[in-house]
Amino acid sequence: MGKNTTMESLMEEVNPVYMTAQRCLQIVARLGDEDSQQLCGALGLPGLEESLKVSDRIPKETAEALALVMPVFNAIPEARFLASTDLIKSMNAKQVVDLPCGYTARGIKLAKCGIRYFGFDLPAVTGTLGGAVKQITGEDRNLKYRPVDATNYNSLRKALEGAQGELFITTEGMLMYFTQNELETVFSNIRKLLSEYGGRWVTVDSELDIAQKKIMKIMSETLPADRAERVGPIVSEWAGKTSKTTLLNNRFFDPDPEKVKQFVSDMGFDLERIPMKDHLPEALDSFRDLPPDIRKQAMDALGEVHFWVMTVRAKSREVLTAEEESFRADVSRSGNVLNISLAGRLDTMTSPTLLSLYKEAAESGGMKAIRIDMKELEYISSAGLRVLLIMKKALGDGNGFSLVNMNDPVRDILETTGFDTIFV
Repeated sequence: MGKNTTMESLMEEVNPVYMTAQRCLQIVARLGDEDSQQLCGALGLPGLEESLKVSDRIPKETAEALALVMPVFNAIPEARFLASTDLIKSMNAKQVVDLPCGYTARGIKLAKCGIRYFGFDLPAVTGTLGGAVKQITGEDRNLKYRPVDATNYNSLRKALEGAQGELFITTEGMLMYFTQNELETVFSNIRKLLSEYGGRWVTVDSELDIAQKKIMKIMSETLPADRAERVGPIVSEWAGKTSKTTLLNNRFFDPDPEKVKQFVSDMGFDLERIPMKDHLPEALDSFRDLPPDIRKQAMDALGEVHFWVMTVRAKSREVLTAEEESFRADVSRSGNVLNISLAGRLDTMTSPTLLSLYKEAAESGGMKAIRIDMKELEYISSAGLRVLLIMKKALGDGNGFSLVNMNDPVRDILETTGFDTIFV
């Protein structure tokens, strides 16, 4: 296995949503977007049907029933892509920061309009995507793809090198994966960026998540009884995965919209809500084969969704400071005991490195205990916690797993996320 492939697999382990970005591109390409089709070709991605290979995994009857529900899975990426791109153009944005950019052709589209585009994402995404886009556009000074960790301010600030003027920051499909501690860090980081550059931050995440569930319910209820019986478990499994993915203590996805608005205010932002339907076509291609009444219900559900446009409240502007980004992991093995000493930030960008070092050290087998010294660890994200959990599970009963010299900030993160009860 090559080095790049290995890093991609490690990225997927510490970030479960890593591969969904490719699926969104395949969906938009399948619906006829030429830029997305070109990008799929440059990335060497197969068509959506080939990628899913539904018929190879489930009975034919269930596949036929599932096909009736698939418009929902297709419609959300389509609506988000079309509406967000149109909103950016309608608000005369000059400089867009796509966080995370995923595998999207939005940068290509905006660059054609003379809009400067910064695509921020994990290193494995930006490295691959930047090269593929260059194949299509050649050298384009309006297109920049740079690796970042949204919870690391210095990472974001460094990636904005060369940016001038106001920022239009767009966030799609990311906020639901953060713990509350990480969420507040991201809000703080974006507030700092907008305090310096000016501009606005736009997301549709919280309301679009609700619409997706509503449309799924509408679609499920239209299935004939025999097909509903087959596809029901699949829909239930999807709903379960969605609810688990959206962390329960993440205040941006509280079912009470007034509490979400209060959280946004508490984080120092003024809020304006703009109807997404103003930036959508009358009907989505994803819904074109649905019966007219069902298509209308689905579009009505999307019509209830709003973009959340956030600007920094003047009195919350702050003095900015930059921190040096650092991470170090010293790994050594003494007999059957693996000793690991961590320093700096164990976050989205550095977690794959730790996972790689651990796997290399564990290759010889016979490991019965893992001792992790956290004295110099400054911060740990959910990605870092997943790596620790992988190590603990590798020991079977996990009794030989221990965290030592934990400082108060890291201890607070574990307690907030509930991982303190796992790593006892």
